[in-house]
Amino acid sequence: MSSTIKHLYVHVPFCARRCSYCDFAIAVRARVPVAEYVDALRRELGMRYAATAERPVLDTLYFGGGTPSRLGGAGVASAIEAVRDHATLAPGAELTIEVNPEDVSDDALAAWTEAGVNRLSIGSQSFSEQALGWMHRGHGAAGIARAVERARAHGIRNISLDLIFALPDQVERSWDDDIARALALEPEHLSLYGLTVEPATPLARWRERGETSEASEDRYEEEFLRAHDRLSAAGFAHYEVSNFARPGYESRHNSSYWFGAPYGGVGPSAHAFDGM
Repeated sequence: MSSTIKHLYVHVPFCARRCSYCDFAIAVRARVPVAEYVDALRRELGMRYAATAERPVLDTLYFGGGTPSRLGGAGVASAIEAVRDHATLAPGAELTIEVNPEDVSDDALAAWTEAGVNRLSIGSQSFSEQALGWMHRGHGAAGIARAVERARAHGIRNISLDLIFALPDQVERSWDDDIARALALEPEHLSLYGLTVEPATPLARWRERGETSEASEDRYEEEFLRAHDRLSAAGFAHYEVSNFARPGYESRHNSSYWFGAPYGGVGPSAHAFDGM
């Protein structure tokens, strides 16, 4: 690993099911091959980032997916240990894992925090039960609140929630209610993503059969701007296209991409950038 690399992304491809809108490189598995994945990760780290005299010092380490929380407590801890064999985490480094609410158990949180995880990105997407079912999510609205409560109890002080806006008219969901319920959980960070229809997804097939339709561009714009106003009034800074944060809680890892910093990438669908 080049000593100039201060940011590392690790791709974990496993999911319990494919969301209706998802075109990511994932593997849906009833049994997650945790040991096999961590072994493969160790081999890739060894091939890509052979030990050098000067160990890189990482300012951020980010596990994305897929659903990294599907590795469980011990699996995430083992993956972090594999990275630590090749790099040092700087004091105060930002260590993020993307999680689904149903995976956030007390046992998992204990293992994650012991391994150094200090930031969770929770894939909440909506607080509407109908919308969550339509998206093929594996959790209900109550599960989001439970995940946040448990994370707080285990000392996580940097929590991000994802929300998706501009859902089809056929999905009865109140965007204002989603924003209000997200803010009520007092996250430090919110990511807002407009729904897009990608080829070869369940959503694309539904559209082709005439079972659903995309939101209009006018509503896409209106919902985003309404969210911007609500979050700004609540003290969040809109620091990047999709991201809002309370002061001091901007994602250091994601910001490194926007500033053109070199970063490393390992895992089946990760890539790296050398800064050139």
